[in-house]
Amino acid sequence: MAIALFWTLLVWPANAAASADTQAAPPQPGSEATSDRLAEPVPSNSPTQVERGRSVYYYHCMPCHGDRGQGLTDEFRAVWEPDHRNCWARGCHTGKAELAAFYIPREVPAVAGAPAALGGFPQTDALFSYVRQTQPPQRPGALTDAEYWDVTAFLLEENGRSAEVSRLAAGAPGPANCATCVLAMSALPLLALAAAGHPDGVHERKD
Repeated sequence: MAIALFWTLLVWPANAAASADTQAAPPQPGSEATSDRLAEPVPSNSPTQVERGRSVYYYHCMPCHGDRGQGLTDEFRAVWEPDHRNCWARGCHTGKAELAAFYIPREVPAVAGAPAALGGFPQTDALFSYVRQTQPPQRPGALTDAEYWDVTAFLLEENGRSAEVSRLAAGAPGPANCATCVLAMSALPLLALAAAGHPDGVHERKD
């Protein structure tokens, strides 16, 4: 009986200490759950214009402009699967055949976060017109006007221009009522070619 009691007193403190160490052990580096940066956005039951714009951005803008609007950076491309990281290779984002391809500039500008993002578009209607005329690059003008207004609102919000978003929510001006739209759209083809840095806007074949 004395031997059993002695053994219990000897072993129990060691087991208790081991249990306490296990409970207090900090998580190992890299064990924290990470969010899926490529996950589809989930809007609320009554989505705002910015929420709708976030979905438009996800489907039509994010692959080139980044999940955070940072542009087509090396860091963002590393988030994709390995066979989707070389955006300028045939069979990747530029298409498998030349006729189905569209040119992607080596540097895709940031549309949020950077100090100069949207700096060339101080007017909301000019931003809307530019996006509608040039995006998405493989099918410019393919979205509805409502979708272009939604993604315009999202871009404004991401750049801290919430006052303009509020004005849009109160009643976005239509293109026909935009005083600067006509002037902005007349210059868009030249601006688009200059931004792309490519004479014909088609991905060059490299065999």
